[in-house]
Amino acid sequence: MDCKDIKEILTQYSLDDLGQVEKVGVERHLEGCRECKMFLSQSQELWSLLDTWEEIEPGGKFVSNFWDKASIEETKLQPGFLGKLRNLKPNWSLAGAMASIFLVSVLTFAVFSPDTTNTLFTSADEQDELILMELDDALSRETADVLSIYGPWDDTLDVSGNGDMN
Repeated sequence: MDCKDIKEILTQYSLDDLGQVEKVGVERHLEGCRECKMFLSQSQELWSLLDTWEEIEPGGKFVSNFWDKASIEETKLQPGFLGKLRNLKPNWSLAGAMASIFLVSVLTFAVFSPDTTNTLFTSADEQDELILMELDDALSRETADVLSIYGPWDDTLDVSGNGDMN
């Protein structure tokens, strides 16, 4: 028998569940193989540790407390808008930061906004406005004069089949 076969049946050997022929084969292998002997020793130590294991019994209200907490968690996991709304936890530092930003922006716009009540409209500004209006009127007339070379601009156009427009 090789080491792999021995390691597979060592548990049965330690429980004395092997036949006489297999038992003698295992003992003969263990006499010559230090690794398998150490493996048997460690597994016996492990089984003895497991025998000293003490179970922990939960308290009487453990099961009911568990299911109460599970039902609370289940309501937190409900899909949809209201379920997400229920799961929101206030983050006061974020709320404080947002309020500070809002306050600073309002104060900034209040202090640095241009004051239009004291705008001074002088006679020079009035003359500039008149010049701009005359320029706009001249450009409009000039554009109309230039476009007049293409013919009269009536609302009605008669298009005949041979390409004449009348």
